[in-house]
Amino acid sequence: MENLDYFYSRIPKQKELSAGQLIQYFVYFLQEEKNEVRASDISNCYTALSLKPYSNVSRYLSINSAGRGAMFIKGKCGYKLHRYKKEQIANELSEIIEVPITENLIPITIFDNTPYYIVANAKQMCQCYDTGLYDATLVLMRKLIETLIIECFERHGIDNQIKDGNGVFYYLSDLIVNFVSSKNWNVSRNLKSNIEKVKKYGDLSAHNRRFLAKKNDIDSFKAELRQVLQEIILTIDYINWKRD
Repeated sequence: MENLDYFYSRIPKQKELSAGQLIQYFVYFLQEEKNEVRASDISNCYTALSLKPYSNVSRYLSINSAGRGAMFIKGKCGYKLHRYKKEQIANELSEIIEVPITENLIPITIFDNTPYYIVANAKQMCQCYDTGLYDATLVLMRKLIETLIIECFERHGIDNQIKDGNGVFYYLSDLIVNFVSSKNWNVSRNLKSNIEKVKKYGDLSAHNRRFLAKKNDIDSFKAELRQVLQEIILTIDYINWKRD
């Protein structure tokens, strides 16, 4: 059965629902494991989520299991959802719920004035981190750095320096070497050391099938990640880049 916290996050507009309105969702969640749900099981959901409980769960279940349009069916050991209500909730939960953008990984504001696709990549990276998708976080991080380095060379009209004989951009390892050694801008000492650490974990998640990233892996270099991204973005100077 899926985690209760994650299930709660999938409920549409859950923070706007009253304690009573949440009961039907908790019954839906609990039915994945139990045939019939007791009032005490529902009360435990409020406690686990640190939410203010409904005043009388037993009475709510009893009232809403009688008459036309009842949500619940009363059994010998508890309650279950009516088929129509179960299908209704299932349809609601199938909707894509936008994960809020936080600064738990890096401040999203450092991407102000960057193109929409850079911002979208950065937001997805932050969302993956907040939802525990750590390998996905690192792969998107790697893609973001690769994209920013390419844009930096394009910004200065020297992208031919990072392409092979067929006009294909180099892999990230060579992009980093060319970026750090370029005479067209000054790279800080911090970036030179930090970018290798960032790349190390990005490569592990992208290419090592036996590596499974953990939160601590990313937390160990969040400050370095921010520094690298911010310096490359400032070097590009998007505000004054007039593209054709």
